[in-house]
Amino acid sequence: MRTLIALAFVAALGVTAAHASDSAQVAAKEPAAAVTRTEPVTSSEARDIAKTWMKSNNYRFGRVGDVREKDGVFLVELKSADGIRFATLKVNAATGEIVS
Repeated sequence: MRTLIALAFVAALGVTAAHASDSAQVAAKEPAAAVTRTEPVTSSEARDIAKTWMKSNNYRFGRVGDVREKDGVFLVELKSADGIRFATLKVNAATGEIVS
């Protein structure tokens, strides 16, 4: 039993170290060039931006809820698999950038 616990611990450390090196490689890459938009973002595009953001931040079982616009910003609800809202992502309606 102790052997299994030790193996699980070592495996967890290996996954953590591998994830840290992946993060360092991502940080070393050049930032993507900003895309100049001529038209404002639609609500379906804001939904797609939120889905992409969730995938890139490893929210595997999350989903996108309601999308509403307020003062030039789309407010996109992020929900758990159970349908419980855990965050609201703000997407600039003019540029499509995620606003903090």
